[in-house]
Amino acid sequence: MTLNDIYLISQVLAVIALIPSVIYLAIQVRQNTLQARASAAYQFLEASGSINAIPMANQAMASVVQRGIEDMSVLDPDERLQFTLFCGQHFTTHNTMYELYCNKTLSKSQWHPVKKDILTLLATPGGRTVWDDFAADGLSPDFISYVEGLLKSGENSYSLDQLLGTKEEEK
Repeated sequence: MTLNDIYLISQVLAVIALIPSVIYLAIQVRQNTLQARASAAYQFLEASGSINAIPMANQAMASVVQRGIEDMSVLDPDERLQFTLFCGQHFTTHNTMYELYCNKTLSKSQWHPVKKDILTLLATPGGRTVWDDFAADGLSPDFISYVEGLLKSGENSYSLDQLLGTKEEEK
């Protein structure tokens, strides 16, 4: 056996040894992708939960949110600021989640509730007012274009009527 033969055998063995490494690497990349997607979905839940915990834990803030959603003109200046910051934080969170969705870190099924949250907030007079005042300066142009297209699509939002009791009171 010559040195050339030994060299060729070593090269074949190296290629054979490389195959399991490539398979292992592919499995690791897939697991990391799944973990990143799970993390992105959890980040949305965490961010939304933190924002929504404020009116859930404070009746005065819940009143500000409810009145602001219906008609911001009934709010005093301090309440208007509270409501604007509340909605603005939601929109900022939605903007970040949109970037994750565009980067394929957030799956279509994970994006669906985010999209419905956007539509729900914008279906309210107060939410729409904050959007009109805040979006152009505070959010990314790509997200603004997406939301404006979503609004024109006619897609439905969640209904806040049962939560707010507005349908019951009108009857």
